[in-house]
Amino acid sequence: MKDKIMKKIIIQKGMFLDKIAYVQDDVLQKLKIINKSQKYFENDIFIAKKKRQNISMKSSALSLDSEITGFMQGQDGYDADMSLCQIKKIFANEKNPKLSREITFSGRYVVFIGGSRGLSISNKAGDKTMLDDLKSKIEDKTIEKAKVIIRSQASLEDIDAILLEIEEFEKTYDEILQKSKLISKPQLLYRQYESEEMFLSKINTQVDLLITNDKQSVKSLEKSRFAPRQVLYEKEADLFIKYGIDTEIRQLLDEKVTLKNGINLFIQSTEAMSIIDVNSAGYFKYKDFSQNAYHVNHLVCEEIVRQICLRDISGVILIDFIDMRDEKLSKKLQEHLSKCLEKDDRKSTVSKLSNSDIMQIIRKKEDITIEENLIDTKITLKNIEYVFEEVDSKISNVISEDTKKISIDMPIFESVKANNYLSILENKYNVKISAKYLKKDDFNVKVKMEI
Repeated sequence: MKDKIMKKIIIQKGMFLDKIAYVQDDVLQKLKIINKSQKYFENDIFIAKKKRQNISMKSSALSLDSEITGFMQGQDGYDADMSLCQIKKIFANEKNPKLSREITFSGRYVVFIGGSRGLSISNKAGDKTMLDDLKSKIEDKTIEKAKVIIRSQASLEDIDAILLEIEEFEKTYDEILQKSKLISKPQLLYRQYESEEMFLSKINTQVDLLITNDKQSVKSLEKSRFAPRQVLYEKEADLFIKYGIDTEIRQLLDEKVTLKNGINLFIQSTEAMSIIDVNSAGYFKYKDFSQNAYHVNHLVCEEIVRQICLRDISGVILIDFIDMRDEKLSKKLQEHLSKCLEKDDRKSTVSKLSNSDIMQIIRKKEDITIEENLIDTKITLKNIEYVFEEVDSKISNVISEDTKKISIDMPIFESVKANNYLSILENKYNVKISAKYLKKDDFNVKVKMEI
């Protein structure tokens, strides 16, 4: 009997979107959707030109190229016309990316932060004794120019691999510094990982199986420092449909989440914060009210964290648990929620608000949420790339050699971009596509009088 695949990655490369999912024990744990019209990504390194500055706010606006501007907080380097910087956060709604002068490289064992200094080890690391061993083997000049953080996956057996990664990142950092001095116009200098390898670096665990519909990804990921044990190429129309991920994506756009035991979560997000409300829906196991409330709250913590990670919710997150009326149980629940959050690769803190059982999570923002990625912010519709990815998938399932013309009802408005994408699909399948778009007039109130 074959061993059960415990950890697997599914990568669906599309024409308009790339989709990556991490599944553990048949449960979707992490999701990334990349819009192919997106030009730059988190951790891209630039030589940027000062555009304007606000001394009172201690911030600067920097041109990354002829079109895109980023912003940087901090007063150091105000006099510099050109700056080496890295994107730290990507925002939706055309908001400028957040930049930093600290340049970070991530490996399997090490995080190397150029422009900072020191040597430390992850709080989640099981064996912290290796730090003393490493101090004697890393040159002082290295930790004077960069901060080296040993990741939680590392162990004493990995000392040689750790030193090799540090040497590699130091060399890359020095090369980028030298290159930046020779460039006089703003531009992208370096991208450490493409999207799929960046996804693997954040999970940073040994993946048993990776399945993709892209032959080029197979070749590159087999050589990656995060290479899975096995990489398979499957020429399917849509792997996300085949493995049921597409259904889960649609559910992530809903406010209501129903667990197998009938307990409900209601998730709502605004500009200021996100709110998660726990509803027992009549579920009970204990006659004692406080014990039953604690039991329900304890049950939902893992799913709450899973939903936060899948939806990529960040900033202020308020969780309205069922009131337990017991301070000891409340403290116990807070500890359990913190323990569940340790699985998340993002930094977060948990605190309890007032005398109620409302708990607050502050989660570091790095990327846009799943909703921001798939929903057009101007009106509540699926965004154009998401629609055309679905159109592409459905055409591939129904088209035959005899097909000459296809008619499609499009749940978006007509635009130059939409018509361009339509032409791409017509060329791909060599058919004429007739599209019926939404009309803005369809959203007007219409009253018909009948006598």
